[in-house]
Amino acid sequence: MSIVILDRAVGPLPPYADWLRDSGRPLVLLTGRSLAEVPAGDYEQVECLPGYATSTEADRFVLGLAERAAVSALVATATEDLVRAGALRECLGVAGQGRDDALAFADPVTTRRLLAEAGVPAVGREAVQRISDLYWHAHRWGYPVRVRERKTSGWPTTAVLRDEADVRAYTRGGLAPDLVSVPALMAEPMTDGERRRLVVIGGTACGSEPPGLAAVVDAALAALPTTDGCPYLVEAVRGGDGRWLVDTVAVDIPMDVDGDDRRAAVRVQAGLVPDNLEMIR
Repeated sequence: MSIVILDRAVGPLPPYADWLRDSGRPLVLLTGRSLAEVPAGDYEQVECLPGYATSTEADRFVLGLAERAAVSALVATATEDLVRAGALRECLGVAGQGRDDALAFADPVTTRRLLAEAGVPAVGREAVQRISDLYWHAHRWGYPVRVRERKTSGWPTTAVLRDEADVRAYTRGGLAPDLVSVPALMAEPMTDGERRRLVVIGGTACGSEPPGLAAVVDAALAALPTTDGCPYLVEAVRGGDGRWLVDTVAVDIPMDVDGDDRRAAVRVQAGLVPDNLEMIR
């Protein structure tokens, strides 16, 4: 009954073994790191996969492992691995977040659509698949328009378009490397107001919140799939009219967030209650 850990090799290796040792189950680490970066003796098995981030090596390994031994849990803390882990759980009949629910958090365009359907105030966000989309979004929101990567952790900004001349310059070479590629981009209006980032565990935000923010966060979490007690990371921004808008909601806890919250996320995915040693039934 192994716990399989998908490690994308971003930043220092989290102490998965320390966090999960009390489970009593073999720990299998799949990583893009070199073996020298993994402490000896912490894991039952370590597979260093050079193509981890860009191929199906990890998926094929998990499926092969499941043919030889039972897989009881999958742990994945990086945004890019949420959908991969969800699909594997569904295929293997492992408890935890499935593919469709993972999409609600891994893809900010899907998150925004679900929030809009529930009437939750949120930053506008739409997919960009063709050059004309940029002109259409600028017409709806006005300039400037921010363009961001849709499938990369943290959703980095690729351009801030302040007028049509910027759009023409940005799109001169097209939106994707070649004609058969599908652009993985999204656009949003620029919102530069006060920002707050909250870690929410068990429905309770950690820290004090300005008036109105807690209600918006509660509404956002009610509109999205549940995660069986896993912490949420919610980022909100104050709009020009003073209202709080939800920007992003994630269930992967980045490196700069308190270690206890990251530990809680890992333990929930492994089937362990974060605050004690009882197993989730």
